[in-house]
Amino acid sequence: MSEALTKDLRDVANAQYAQFIKPAVKAFNDALELVRSANDPDGPTVDLIDAAEQAEKQFKAAAGSLRAALFAEMQTTGQFEVEGNGIAASLRAGSTSGEVTDEKALKAAHPDLYIPQPDKLDKARLTKMLKAIGSVPGVKLSTGAPSLAIRKV
Repeated sequence: MSEALTKDLRDVANAQYAQFIKPAVKAFNDALELVRSANDPDGPTVDLIDAAEQAEKQFKAAAGSLRAALFAEMQTTGQFEVEGNGIAASLRAGSTSGEVTDEKALKAAHPDLYIPQPDKLDKARLTKMLKAIGSVPGVKLSTGAPSLAIRKV
């Protein structure tokens, strides 16, 4: 492994931690402390959920950046596999598939390659119709189970 590239991986890891992970974990911990100390933890729990979701996004983005940096290093150094603690990263060849460059020519030469598609119901239009006229044969208006929505205010 190249010393310069290893330094680059460390730089990427340190930058991700300093810029994104550390602040996200701090925000989560701060929100958790508010839940623990609150007389009514409902409001602070909403903040904790938001902090957890933000941290999840930051961890996912950091994993993507680290994955890209490791991929680049492995390509540069010619390594095909790198092992961690019970986990390994390996380079794989891209999948091979046909790329259509002239659909008209393909369809004329091999119409058998085209699969007829079944009808697709426009559910949004159907719901509008039901709400507007009240009934449509073979359909009833139903309401799904309630869910919890978390949004910025």
